[in-house]
Amino acid sequence: MYRFSFKKGLTFIELNTRWQLLRRLVNGRLQFESDQGEMRNLTDKEVLQLWHNGQWLVDESTLGLSSDAIYLVTPADLSTYPTKWQEIAKRKLHYLNKVNPEVNKFNQEIWYKLIREAAIEINDKKVPCPSSVHVWWKRYRITKSINSLLPRRTNKPRKEDARYEVFEDVVKTVFLNAQKLPTIDVVHKVRQRITLMNLSRDANNKIKQVSQSAIYRWVENLRADIRDTSRLGADVARNKYRVVMRGLKVNQVLERVEIDHTPLDLIVINKVNNLPLGRAWLTLAIDKFSRMVAGFYISFNAPSSYAVLQCLKQMILPKDDLLKRFPDIKNDWPVFGIPDLLALDNGMDLHSDALKKACLELGIQILFCPAATPEMKGSVERFFRTINKGLIHNLPGTTFSNIGERGDYPAEDMAAIDMETLVHLITKWIVDVYNVTPHRGIGDTPKNKWIDSVKHRIIDLPVYPAQLDVITGVPAKRTVFHYGIELEGLHYNNRQLQEIRKISGENIQVELKFYEDQVAYIDVFDPYTKEYLRVEAVHEDYAKQLHREAHRLSRVQARKKFGEQYSMPQLMEARNDIEAIIKEALKAKKMGSRKLAANMLMHDSTSVFESRNPIEDVYKPLNKHTSKAPDPLESGLDEDLPVLGIEPPRVSDNNDGMQP
Repeated sequence: MYRFSFKKGLTFIELNTRWQLLRRLVNGRLQFESDQGEMRNLTDKEVLQLWHNGQWLVDESTLGLSSDAIYLVTPADLSTYPTKWQEIAKRKLHYLNKVNPEVNKFNQEIWYKLIREAAIEINDKKVPCPSSVHVWWKRYRITKSINSLLPRRTNKPRKEDARYEVFEDVVKTVFLNAQKLPTIDVVHKVRQRITLMNLSRDANNKIKQVSQSAIYRWVENLRADIRDTSRLGADVARNKYRVVMRGLKVNQVLERVEIDHTPLDLIVINKVNNLPLGRAWLTLAIDKFSRMVAGFYISFNAPSSYAVLQCLKQMILPKDDLLKRFPDIKNDWPVFGIPDLLALDNGMDLHSDALKKACLELGIQILFCPAATPEMKGSVERFFRTINKGLIHNLPGTTFSNIGERGDYPAEDMAAIDMETLVHLITKWIVDVYNVTPHRGIGDTPKNKWIDSVKHRIIDLPVYPAQLDVITGVPAKRTVFHYGIELEGLHYNNRQLQEIRKISGENIQVELKFYEDQVAYIDVFDPYTKEYLRVEAVHEDYAKQLHREAHRLSRVQARKKFGEQYSMPQLMEARNDIEAIIKEALKAKKMGSRKLAANMLMHDSTSVFESRNPIEDVYKPLNKHTSKAPDPLESGLDEDLPVLGIEPPRVSDNNDGMQP
C-alpha cells in the first residue's frame, strides 16, 4: 500500500479541482493552492477530515516528489508472492532494520557487529557480510519495497577442540538439567566417553584424558545465567538476574506502540433483559513516548489477532468521527498515524498470517515479547492498573483485582453497565481524564507530550482509508468458477470477478480477504490490475447482517437437520434456528452461556461506535425476501409459452471451493 504525509508538493483532488500543498504557515495551518490560483489555509484536522470522508483524494502521481515523505512499502499484497520469496524478503528486511543504514553509515566494523546481533535474533547460521547488506540497502532505499531484496551466502562454522567437544556434549545431558547432578558426575562421564572413543583409535591418535581440575574449571567457566536457567528454571533465573535500569528509551511518538489484552474487572449486562453477561476483554494500544492511548477494542472474545487488528485500525485513523458518537466528551483525541513498531505478547494466537502480513503491508515491525515478561510492555501494563483504579473499580458490578479485595461484594447483583455504556465511559475517561492528567513518568500530560513531539515527527497515513479494511482481513486462496467463488458454503460473484476468468481463459486461483464480522462480501485481489475487487454474496438476503461465526453455526445446524446437501432456503431456516438458540442463551441461567451468546453476536466496541446493537438486532424479525410478481404481458404475447420446471439451487458443503 502507499503512504503519504504532509510534505510540499502533495496534491489532493476534489472533483475537478486539484489542491497542492505549498507550505506550513507560522500559525501551523497548511496552505493549499488550486489550479485556478485560489488559496486555502486549513488545519491538519480539517484536511484529515476531508481525506477521511472521501471528499479529497490523494493524487498518487505527486507522491514521489518527496522521497522521504511517501514510499512504496509493497507494490501488491505480499501474499501474492511465492512463500519462499516472502521468507527471503523478510530475512533481508530484518538485517536492514537492525543495521539501519539511514542512521549508521557504511562502516565495516559497526555493520558487522550489528549483523551478527541480527543473526542471533533469528538464529540464522548463514550470516551475510556488510558488503552484501550494503548491496541490499542500495536496492531497497529507493522504493522501500521488500521484493527488491535478494539472498546471499555466508560463512562456515569453525572447528572446536575434540576434548572440549566431548565435555560440551556431556555437560548438556548430565549437568544442565533439572536433576541437578553434581560436577563429579560430569567428570566420570567425560572420562568414560573418551575411553570409549580411544578403543577405535590407534596409539598415535588417542585422545588424552582430561584432569578433574580442568573439568571443574570448565564447569565454573559456564555462564551462571545459563547454568541457573537449566538447573533452577527459566523463571527463577530471570528473577535472579533481572536488571533495573532507566527503561527503554524512545525519541518520538509512534516509534514504539505497545499492545496488550486484559479482562476488565467488571461484569457487563445485557441491555435488553439486564442479565449479566460476564467480563469483557480490553485490547489497548499505548504510545511509549507520550503515554497517549492510541486505540482500544472491547469484546467478549478471548485475546486474538483479530482484536489487535481492530485496535490497530482505530489507532491509525483520526478519531474525530468516533468522538461524535459521544457529544458529552469535551477534549479531542489527536492520536493517529502508522507506528514504526508494535510490541505484542508472544502468544500463539498473535502469530497469525493475517497480523504479520497486515504489518508488513503497513511497514510496521512486530516485536513479540517473551512470555512472563510484563516489563517488556511496562507502559501498557501500568495503564491497566491505572484504569482499574481510576475507573473500573468505581463502577457498579466491579469484580476488583482479587478475591481478598472483593470480599463479599455482590458483583453480579450490582452489575448495571452494558456494553454501550462501558465503551462510552472508557472513551470519556481516556480523553477527558487520562490524556489531560500530568504523568509522572514523562513530566507532562500525555496530550501535551504528543502535541509537542508531533511537531518534529512526520506522521504517515494510508492514502486510501478504506484500504485498512482490506489489510486487516483474513487472507485465503480460492478458485474462480463460472458461478464465482465459494467460501465456507457461500457463493460470491459479479461481472468484475468473471472478467478475471475471461482474461485468464481458465478457472484461475486468486488471493482474497474475508472478514469475521460479516459474510456479505469479500475482497478479491485482481492479478491483472493489481488491486482488490469487492465481491458481494450471491444470496444477499441470507448474508445480510450475519457475522461469520453465526454463519458457521448455521451450516452445522443445516447439516444436522437436512444432511450434507441442503438448499439456500434450508440454510436460511437453519440461521433462524441458530438465532432462536442465541435468544434462549441470552436468557439462560448460567452466565457463561449468556457470555458465549454475546460473543457469538460479535457484541463489541466496534458495533457501539457504528451505532449498532447486535443483541437488539437478534430480537428483530428477519426480513424475508419477497419476489415481486412480473407485469402481465401484452395481449397475445403470453400464448403457447413452454412450462419450465426449475429445481431450487443446492448449496455445496465443499469448504475449499476448488470444485463446482
